[in-house]
Amino acid sequence: MFLVVAAASPTVGAHKLSPTGTSEERRLSGVQGSWISSLERSAASFGLKAFGEPVHEEITNRIYGCDGNICDGLDSTRAPAGVLAGVRWNDDPPFRISSGEGKGTNCKVTQTIRFQTQPYCWYQLFDDANDRAATGAVFDAQSRSAMLYRTHFGDLQFLHAMAAADGVSAAQTRGLMIDWAEFNWRVMRGEYRLETRLKDVPNETIRSRFGRTDWYVQDLYTLGSPGLRQHVRDMAFGSILHTLQDSFAEGHVDRASAVPSRACSIGGAQMDAPGLIVEFHAYNRQDHDLHAQADSRGALEAHLQDDPDVVDLGRQLLKAYKQERAWEEVKPFFECVYALNEAPRDATSGDRFAK
Repeated sequence: MFLVVAAASPTVGAHKLSPTGTSEERRLSGVQGSWISSLERSAASFGLKAFGEPVHEEITNRIYGCDGNICDGLDSTRAPAGVLAGVRWNDDPPFRISSGEGKGTNCKVTQTIRFQTQPYCWYQLFDDANDRAATGAVFDAQSRSAMLYRTHFGDLQFLHAMAAADGVSAAQTRGLMIDWAEFNWRVMRGEYRLETRLKDVPNETIRSRFGRTDWYVQDLYTLGSPGLRQHVRDMAFGSILHTLQDSFAEGHVDRASAVPSRACSIGGAQMDAPGLIVEFHAYNRQDHDLHAQADSRGALEAHLQDDPDVVDLGRQLLKAYKQERAWEEVKPFFECVYALNEAPRDATSGDRFAK
């Protein structure tokens, strides 16, 4: 089984994550700690290049104050477990499928599916989504596709600061990202609670993507993991950080160089602005190996030489979270960080990442 996984080698469109996470994150998520499940996760990760290097964990821990050489979330954890679980959520949201959808797989359809809990099943479904996307299949709310299909190959790719398909305007992707930030910020402030129905949320992106369901906020984030419910505000913050981090990965976004005349602010705090966004890339037609290289720790080290870098921006958001600032106070910051240049391009694979 594991040799098949290693040979196929599809990739996932985001900065890389540890295949296991921290022990506290696994405990809250209800992930079994047996050596068999750990071995299966590690083996499956060889075929999924998003899992292997804890790049997202390192960025998040640096935002929380880690300044050493080891900030990967396993040996030098600074960020709360709930935040790390939220960072992981964008790549690994919990979902369930019907028995028909699970036919021919190793999936236990009566149980919630995540890479953390059913890694080989997750791999099989991802491989199916990858193959179907290459033939033009559409994964969205109307098709009632599983979350994994939508987040990596469908209408929820904005979670990774990417367009849903070639030709999508940069303004559309940016709008979805800002709507997502608003939804999560209001969850962080307790304005939307665990029992809030997603179809009742006055946010067009949430309604259009989840309005056909009877999901509550807790279903979106903590399905099958009740231990995480008390940490849902931290999870919402972690999801925001994931999207922010991916917006600085070159396989996701083409940014111009930063200029000293621009600044972003939250309340009274002000900092240099990052480069304007020229294009959001679309993942489906990219060379996945080239994409994975741009999501590696080496790419992160190069980015951290920029001024400002994603850690600087994340620390400003963390300060605003701790200060419990209202959405209206932080919205200009997101609009500034995700600002487009004067002539943004519609989505493509990107010249460096085209097959």
